Order: sequence, then structure tokens, then C-alpha cells
Amino acid sequence: MIRFRFPAMFLAGLLCAAAPLCAQSSASSPREIYDALNKIRVDTAAVYAVERLELRRGDMRLAFEEGTLALLTPVAGRITGAVFSGRGHALAAPRDSVEKQQLARFTGAPVLDQEFRTAYLRFNDDTAQELLSQIAQSKLSPREDFDFTARWNLVVVPANPPHSLRLLLDLVSENPQPYFYAALEGLTTGTFEFTLDPRREEPFSLWQVSKTNGAAFYDLWASYRPAGPPPQEPAHSALRYSIETTVLPDRSLEGRTRIELRANRSGEGMLVFELSRELAVSSVQDEAGQEIPFFQNEGLNKRERSRRGNDALCVILPRAPQRGESFSLRLSYRGRVIEDAGNGVVFVGSRGTWYPHLGAPDSFADYELSLRWPRNMRLAATGTKIEEHEEGEFRAGRWRTDKPIPVAGFNLGEYESAGEKEPGYRIDVFASRNLEESLRSRLATRSAAPPEPLPGRAPFPPRQGDPFGLPEISPSPADALRQLAREIAASIHFYETYSGKFPYRELNISQIPGTFGQGWPGLLYVSTFSFLPEEAQQRAGLNTQGQQFFSELVPFHEVAHQWWGNVVGWKSYRDQWITESISTYLSLLFADSRKKPGRTLNDWLIRYRKQLTEKRPGEETAPADIGPLVLGNRLSNSKSPDGYEPVIYAKGAWVIHMLRMMLRQPGTRDPDARFITLLNTLAKKYANRALSTEDFQHEIEAVMTPSMRLEGPHSMEWFFEDWVRGTGIPRYSVDFTSKKNEAGGYQVRGTLKQTGVPRGFAYPVPLFAQTTAGKIFPLGTVVAAGEETPFRFTTPTSPRKILIDPQSTLLCVTE
Repeated sequence: MIRFRFPAMFLAGLLCAAAPLCAQSSASSPREIYDALNKIRVDTAAVYAVERLELRRGDMRLAFEEGTLALLTPVAGRITGAVFSGRGHALAAPRDSVEKQQLARFTGAPVLDQEFRTAYLRFNDDTAQELLSQIAQSKLSPREDFDFTARWNLVVVPANPPHSLRLLLDLVSENPQPYFYAALEGLTTGTFEFTLDPRREEPFSLWQVSKTNGAAFYDLWASYRPAGPPPQEPAHSALRYSIETTVLPDRSLEGRTRIELRANRSGEGMLVFELSRELAVSSVQDEAGQEIPFFQNEGLNKRERSRRGNDALCVILPRAPQRGESFSLRLSYRGRVIEDAGNGVVFVGSRGTWYPHLGAPDSFADYELSLRWPRNMRLAATGTKIEEHEEGEFRAGRWRTDKPIPVAGFNLGEYESAGEKEPGYRIDVFASRNLEESLRSRLATRSAAPPEPLPGRAPFPPRQGDPFGLPEISPSPADALRQLAREIAASIHFYETYSGKFPYRELNISQIPGTFGQGWPGLLYVSTFSFLPEEAQQRAGLNTQGQQFFSELVPFHEVAHQWWGNVVGWKSYRDQWITESISTYLSLLFADSRKKPGRTLNDWLIRYRKQLTEKRPGEETAPADIGPLVLGNRLSNSKSPDGYEPVIYAKGAWVIHMLRMMLRQPGTRDPDARFITLLNTLAKKYANRALSTEDFQHEIEAVMTPSMRLEGPHSMEWFFEDWVRGTGIPRYSVDFTSKKNEAGGYQVRGTLKQTGVPRGFAYPVPLFAQTTAGKIFPLGTVVAAGEETPFRFTTPTSPRKILIDPQSTLLCVTE
């Protein structure tokens, strides 16, 4: 029998759609209709023994070959579901090559061809009519089967709430769209699920919730938009957020947010906000102060909400607005999003959901923040600080954005700080006086035995006065923070050449426990490891590469996000790779500019290539082969739990590097002029809006050089098909002979062999010759296409060896 686990990603899609359901009496409130939908059971008067029933939904064919099928009880005269036990068959054939590759990765074949024993269906289209029509044609009569009904009600009843909410949303939409959902218990795959919903960005979705090492994963086997009309623009846009937030001494948060909105389509009376499941909403009001119905993790208590709730808040408007109409909402909420890392270190856990947020990552809006917090702490936030003052046991301040931004944030703690004033903006760095407990304990344990000195260094003597509780090794807080502030300022100066003027008047950098970083507009969350001196990082267990990563890349990657991600947005998960890859590559260029041994651009690229080509423990596939860049967060799944990082950051950086190398003009005053112009154009043209993969390709095609024209004068399709929408890393080897010719030179003939990539993969590969004296000179470029590509060159001397891309312009493995 099917067991349901609804992941947050599924619920977000479920809530973001609205579709036709015959309306309940106009006298019924949304809450009453929702309660009625929750009471749906298997209809004991609609149970049938069936054979050879069939449904086709998009690219999915469902056949109910033999068994028992029952409809669910109707609501307002409309049947919205059915259940089946017996023998069935599901057949689906995605048309997109990326989706075929992913389906094959999870199921073993590029076509879904699965037998199933049970099916749970929910719908608001014509499914009930189709089933009843086929039943009538077969001249079947309903029969009693109380055991079947009782067993299925154990499944239907707990599964009702998310579907009840989904079906309710239709009542506030004047633009209904068909919706179909199926959960199927596959004989070999276990339970998998399918949705066809035109209101979703990708209407066709086929997925499974899986567990690996105790962690749940939402494995998208296939997800895409079938041929047809393009997606509609969002029904509503948020124009301005006015957020009032108080952090109480017990670390709980009280918030009130006023959101000014605009309707982009007529007739849509539902809004779905993203808000942390840890924040319970107490009130939603319209501009007249009237209470508005809302739904948030219905039926879950506080403990259940934390464990299996979702971060969605559904608001039902009293009247569906018309296109272009402006309106506002006021929302009040309370809960705990401030986390305690121990030893006096606290931080904001729900950094993107501490206030109700509407829209996708490219939804830009104005913000005004009014914040209150215990006066023993200091607070950093997005926007320009207007003022700050004391209010008894609290401090209070106001921040306002100078331009639209996609998201707002804050962080707080018992901070020390240091700053740098630059022309046009100010940098402030904040760090706690203490280490989080987990890191403090690790250092205390390791301090029992002195660590081995780093290569090339004398053993370090004990020191006093460490702000992180490490008196043996750390400098004073002001020294550490000022140094990081200066380095952040240097990175901004460096990035301005590529990305344009720094976009904000203030940049705050705050410490956060963990091994990650995030870059919000004007606010960075940077791992504690990036604040530690080298010796402390070593004692904490970081190897040399880890130390360099946190010291040389993490803070400066997040600085690059001030342009790439916060000014230039991304449309969907398939486009996020662009801003992540550019930010990563710029941080590598900045590290290279500092000319530290072992930390050059080429050093990092070699490490990234190794990450991509080596299988991780317990995984069957190397990161380079798990999926293309356009899969975004789908790369992390039960097959590759950490797949996102190596593909998006490592391969993404290599892709930007290859584009830069192809655009370079050696011998000119500024060889990188084309690449710099490209990034500056992107930063200006796509400011405060989304940059899609298609846009990115188009902008590169506008500046491409003759050597990049493998498929015509204005097409980079060959590159994007192989490197952005494709998988694999080419492996090259060369066989050659050299024979003296009549002119006194040498005729070099050979074959460039290519493996590890699909048959149609093509790339211009630079070849160099090395003489017996060790001199290296260029031979030319061979466009590798297929498994073997012949070449012929004339050289002045006989090469001892042919080198494949010795200047690392191409992500490849050479033999």
C-alpha cells in the first residue's frame, strides 16, 4: 500500500497552482470548504472490478489492467480522486535528452516502463468522467468491498490535507487549469509520483522521495515543459516590504510585515508566501484591517511542524484583483528562527524565510526594515542604516534599500566589529567574541597535543588574547577583523573591473557557524572558519586545501554575489548555475591576483578537475557524469547527495574559464577586453531582472570570435549543448609520426583520440609540440569530433612529444 511523504518542494508546487472545481455554496467560507475536502473518503457506492481502463496525461500513459478501482466521495457534486489496487502499467517517454538521462539514472532506462500494484489519484480535470465512461462502456456495476474501502481510507484520510488546500485554491481563480496527480506503487521502483499541471513552470513532473543514510531526498526523475504555450507571468508581484521585527531576550521573534502588491493577471485570488515553518502566523489583514483567511501547515502541532511541515503560507483574498490593481496585506507572526550554536554564539537560521516573501529569485522589491533586539548584541542587516538608538533593554534601528533587491536579511550576536570606508560605500565586519560550542570543543580536544607545523614553517609559539577562546594562537579581534575588511575592499576593487561599480552603499559581513557562506544584498554570512587564523584552522581539522578554501575563496565568492545573484538575478533552478559559476570564477581570478604559491588560478582549476573526475565514497558515478549544469539543485539527490557542489561550482567555473579563453585576444593591450565587456554588458543589461541560460548564450554569441564558429557565424549551440546541457569530460590522447619534408621542415601527421563524452561532442583542442631540447611551441588547433580526428602540421623541427592543451584552456583529461 502507498505511504505518503510530501516534501516541501512538492507542496510549494501544489500550492502555487489553482484549477477548476465546482464551487461550494457562496455562503461557505474557505475554512468550511477546506474542512469538507478533508473529510473525503472512498465512496462505498463507487467501487468497481475493472479491466483495461486507460488514462493519458501528457507524456504519461496509465493502464489499469485488472483490479479494483473506487472513486472518492464528491464535494459540491465534483469527484476529485480515485484509488486502485491490482495490476497496472505506467509508460512515459520524456522527449528532452537531459530528462532521458536523469530518468535512466534513477530507473535504469530512458523510458519509464513500470508495473504498479496500487494507485492514488487526485484531479480536478475530466478524469472522473473518463473513468466512468469507460466503466459504462464495459457495462460494469458497482459492488460492495468494505475491506478494500477500509484499507484505502487509512491512506486517503491523512493524504487529504495538502490536496484539500490545492483544490480549494480553484475557488478563488477565474482562470482554471486542469490538474492531475498520481502516486503509484511500482513493483520494482517502490512508490513514485507524477503531476501534470499547466500552472507550474515545468508542468510534467515525475519523482520519488528516497532516503540515503537517513536523509530524505526529492529525486526528480523527469521534469519539463511539454510543447505548448509559454508559462504565464506570476499572478502577483510584491513591490515593497515594510518589516517590523523584534528579537526578544529568549531569542524568539515577533514580526509584522506590510507588503504592497500588484496583480499581474486578473482573477487570481490566492497568494502563496514563503515563510519559515517555525513562525506561526496569527493574523493576515487587508488594507482596511479586515481579517483574511490563511492556511499554514494545517493540522500539525509545533513538533510535527518542525519535523515534517513546509515553509508555505497560503492567503485567500476576499476578492480576486484585476490586472494592474495594487493592494496591500499586513501579516503578523511569531516563533523561533534564531538558533543557538552554544558558547554564547547565536545566528539567524531561517535566513531567507524570517519574513513572508512572495515570488521567485528574480522578484525584486524595495525594503524598509525596523528591527529591535537585546542591547547586549549588535545587529547587521541589508540596506542602508538610517538610524540606531536604545529603547530600554533593547536597541532599535531602521534600514532602507536604495534600489530593488530580491531578498533581505539580518544577523546578530555579541559581536566585535571593524570597518573600512571606501568612496561610495562602507564595509563593516562582525564576529562573535566566542566560538560556537562544536568548534570550541573540537579545538579544546585537539589542543591537548600540539599539531605538526605546516610545511616550511617553524612551530608557532603560544599567544594570548584570542577573541574566539583560543589564547594559544589567535591575534586580537580588531586585527583579524580589520584584515578581513581590507581584503573584502580589495576584492571589490578587483571585481569592479569585471562587474561595474559596487551596487550598494553598505556591505556588512557577519560570522555564521558552519562550513558555508551566503551573499545577501549588502550582507554576507561567512563561515567561522574564514575568521580563524591559519593555525586555528589546522587545529580544527582543516587540511591545507580546506584552509585555502575558507581563507581565499569563501568570503570573496560571496562578495561577487553582490553583483551576480543580487543585482543580476536568475529565473529558475536551471539558470542559477550562471551567477554561481561567475561568482566562483571571479573569486578564483581574485585569488590568482594575490600571487600566493599554490593558490593560482591554474592550481584551483586542477583541483576542480580532480573533484569532477573522481568518484566520491559510496557513489557509482563521478560528479562530471551525474547531470548537466542546468539541473541545478536537482544534482543533489539520493544517488549523489552532494552532487550540486562539484558540478555547479567546479564545472561551472571551468565553463566560464573556457569562455574567457576563447574570447581572449593574445598580443593586444588587454587580452581580456572581450570577456570584461561581456560581463559588464550582462551586469548592466540584466540588472534587477533574471538572466536565463538562453539569454547568456545569446550574449556570448554577440561577442564570439571567428575561432568559436563551429556551427556558423552566430551560434554557440555546440558549446551549450555539450558543456551546459550535457555531461562528461573529454579524455584526449595523441598518436603521431614525424617525417622530414623536401623544404627542410617536418611533416607531422597524427590522430587526436577523444573518449568519455557522447559521440556528437566537439571542441577545438590546442596542440603544442615539445622538442628534444625541451622547447614548446604551438602546432595549431584541432576540432575534435568523434572518437578519432586526423591532423597534419608542418613544423621547423621534429617534435619529441605533442602536448594537449598545456595552457589549461579546456576542461579535459589528457594521456
